[in-house]
Amino acid sequence: MSFKRRRADSWQEDIPGARWFKADLHVHTIDDHPGRATLPPALSGDPADPDVIQQYARQFLQATVAAGVQVIGLTPHSPRAGTDPCGSAVWAIVDRWNEDNDDDGVPFREKIFAVFPGFEPNVNDGRNGIHLLFLFDPDIGRDRYLALYDAVMDARQPWRHGALQPTRRDASEVFSVLDQRRDESAGNPFEWRYVVLAPHFQGDHGVLAEMRSQVLDRFPCDRLCGYELGDEKLPSAFNREKRPGSFLLPFMEAHRQAFFHASDAYSINDIGRRHTWLKLATPRVEALRQAFVASDSRLRVGFAADRDGGLREIGDPPDVTVRERPWPWLKQVRVDGGASFFRQEGGNALNIRLSPDLTCVIGGSMTGKSTLLDGLRVHTRALLPSDKSIREQVEKRASLVFRAGSAHVELDCPGTDPTAPLAERWPAQFFSQNELQRLAQESSAVEDILARLVPSEMEGIAERTAKLRSLDGEAQRKAGRLEELDEELAEAEQALDRAIAARDALAVFSAAGVARLHEAGRDLQRWNDAREGATAIQSALGNASQGIRGLDVPELEDDTAPVSVRQVADLERRRVQLSDQIISAISEFETWAKDIAGVADSLNQHQDHVRIEVEEALASHGLNASKLREIQELSRQASFVPSYEANFGQTRRSLEAAERAFHNALDERRQLVDKQRGAFDRVLVEVEQAFDGRIRASRIDDGDCGPLETFILDLRQRGITRWWNELADGSRPSPQDLTERLARLSSKSKLGAGPQGSLRPIAVTPLGGIGMSSAVQATFLESVTHAKQRHLAALRCPDRYVLDLRMDDGNYRRLDELSGGQRVSVLLSLLLETDDERPLVIDQPEDELDNRFLFETVLPALKRLKGCRQVIVATHDANVVVNGDADMVIQLEATASRGHVARAGAIEDTAVRDAIIRTVDGGEEAFRLRHRKYGY
Repeated sequence: MSFKRRRADSWQEDIPGARWFKADLHVHTIDDHPGRATLPPALSGDPADPDVIQQYARQFLQATVAAGVQVIGLTPHSPRAGTDPCGSAVWAIVDRWNEDNDDDGVPFREKIFAVFPGFEPNVNDGRNGIHLLFLFDPDIGRDRYLALYDAVMDARQPWRHGALQPTRRDASEVFSVLDQRRDESAGNPFEWRYVVLAPHFQGDHGVLAEMRSQVLDRFPCDRLCGYELGDEKLPSAFNREKRPGSFLLPFMEAHRQAFFHASDAYSINDIGRRHTWLKLATPRVEALRQAFVASDSRLRVGFAADRDGGLREIGDPPDVTVRERPWPWLKQVRVDGGASFFRQEGGNALNIRLSPDLTCVIGGSMTGKSTLLDGLRVHTRALLPSDKSIREQVEKRASLVFRAGSAHVELDCPGTDPTAPLAERWPAQFFSQNELQRLAQESSAVEDILARLVPSEMEGIAERTAKLRSLDGEAQRKAGRLEELDEELAEAEQALDRAIAARDALAVFSAAGVARLHEAGRDLQRWNDAREGATAIQSALGNASQGIRGLDVPELEDDTAPVSVRQVADLERRRVQLSDQIISAISEFETWAKDIAGVADSLNQHQDHVRIEVEEALASHGLNASKLREIQELSRQASFVPSYEANFGQTRRSLEAAERAFHNALDERRQLVDKQRGAFDRVLVEVEQAFDGRIRASRIDDGDCGPLETFILDLRQRGITRWWNELADGSRPSPQDLTERLARLSSKSKLGAGPQGSLRPIAVTPLGGIGMSSAVQATFLESVTHAKQRHLAALRCPDRYVLDLRMDDGNYRRLDELSGGQRVSVLLSLLLETDDERPLVIDQPEDELDNRFLFETVLPALKRLKGCRQVIVATHDANVVVNGDADMVIQLEATASRGHVARAGAIEDTAVRDAIIRTVDGGEEAFRLRHRKYGY
């Protein structure tokens, strides 16, 4: 009976390329009902009844789905449920998985990725026989599958009176039979026809339990892909210091074998009780074999030790779709229309699909690898390179992709808010060509990477870093506020001093008789006013007298006029009389005015006498008589004394409170720096341990002198600048050091007169201890005012972290002393060792790396990152793609003006494998030539 596999495309739609699956590769079926296997409680009847078998197969698949298992190995001791040679529950399960739907209408093949039919014979080795698990592709077909089992058993019945019988063949003979049958099927597209595993290898009928330390010599262990751990064991239970790890682990490493967990379930309720996470690109046995061969990249045991010494299911499985908190990843980039470099013919949109783990972008020169990554970097508004020339190159290439014309770009980032900014949905960390080499020279980049190396310290370090930056700004703001309060207090004090001085002056004036002087002045002023009034009237009377003298009574010529001569004569008489009276009054008024002037003169002499007495009294109190002219202003100033006293007191209290807050902030910062250094000390220890001393990290306290250098240069004093520039690295003081030295040094008590009136230290001073000459010290003390000292105290020079690489001779060299490639090697090592979940995008990291470092450090780290971080690498190195075990390979091709995806998929895909050979291996002939030259 042949098997025709039906398509199930949803798996690749969910996760492009190779992806993780929860696998249970050791599950018994009802075919083993003569032994421990039983029907589910809801099912009754004869286990060999075809109808019962079909119902059982459906319930088996539903139990598998309920357990979350996506890859299942069907491994009964016997694949037949009864005497009917074709009555197999295993094959009923395979058929239903391939053909049927679940109760919700979704095909089982869309819920379970792979079903591998197999069996667990008891081969004739050891004292009691050894169990082995054989797994096959369903494509082998039911008849061939059952025939292979019969050949393994060599016509012996597996069950006898409920007991499992061993085959007559030992393991070597079983393998020979299977290989012979495989060879007879030449032309079948599946070259590797089965995978063999060692179940419960330390338990009953296990290879190790049956053959002990002789197992490697007497049993064909090289044919095994993996060893099933006991329920209570983890791979960490084995080490090279004691048996069996001392002899088994080196063998496993040499033969690319792995430990795994499986349930050994006899009941459908136990499916997935123990399981392993496997990464597969296809539901084939070949992909299963690849997972064991590349176990450092494609296999994760699904359990960890709990506090009680038992095992618990891991809470962070590598499958991004089932994690409670998945890491951020980009699933697809879609570029549609416009004049983009990646525009497609016929108006079709370009779709680039990426793995949540390792994606390698390959292609020849000018095919758009860097263009694609730089376009993503700019489009998502990720941090651009700090180096100007690299940044310009990135922006130029990016303009060809997503900014050209009216190109429409869509990014599919599963599990994120589609309305959030792209930098939040996909917070990728990018490194363009040559950027890592430049970053290796930046202390801040090294610190940022170190901060993410140890998960237990990472969050605390990040919080303290943010707090320290906040406190730095707060300290500077408080120092600035203190400077303002200093000025406000000085102004308030001056105003109060002026008011008090005015009040005191008024008190002295009062004691000196100023009041009597004021009385004399007021009397004099009134009499002077009277004199000025009399003078004015006297002048007016003189003018009136002259007018009357010139006034004549006219004569009459007309005798007939109605006026008598007598009337005219009377008027003349009266004029003469008035004139005489006015002249007499004027004379009398002149006498009166002279008497008034005499009184005023007498009062003026009295005032002068009083003034002399007052001035003598003021002089005795040290006051200038000129203050007498300011008596009114002094009176006004003196009235403000109460309000000025209140303002001065309030300002002083504000200053004192600000001083306390300033020093509290500095104390808090010092304590935080100490905690941060303690955390980094623990990180540095782990770095050295993680890299076995090959990379060493250390801290230079206050090593980033940039903030202090800016302060020093801003003083704009040539001597001070020269002193700073001449200090050797490592000998420059910190802001705190300078502040403490200034606190111990008082310019008044420590400085004396030098030659020609210059200032010089009398003895060796704290400033002299840091290389300042006498002249520079004097200039420094004059330049660093009290306000500047506060700003100096507010400064913090961040610690600087340096990396050392152990050379082949055992000596260490600093990062800045290494070649460009070595610097990149060290920095890339740390980047890949961090627990940072942000996607990592690197353009051609191999450009500066040697293959030794690539194999010893970079590739193992890339494999460890799988299941916890998305990594995208553009590369032309086959080692990165193949030995890094890329989960998705994207081959780009391009014409003069247009790029496109030529191939995309996992390495297991034949077309993708051929593309890798052509693109990064130089073609098949070059590949074969290298093999011949190496003698492999």
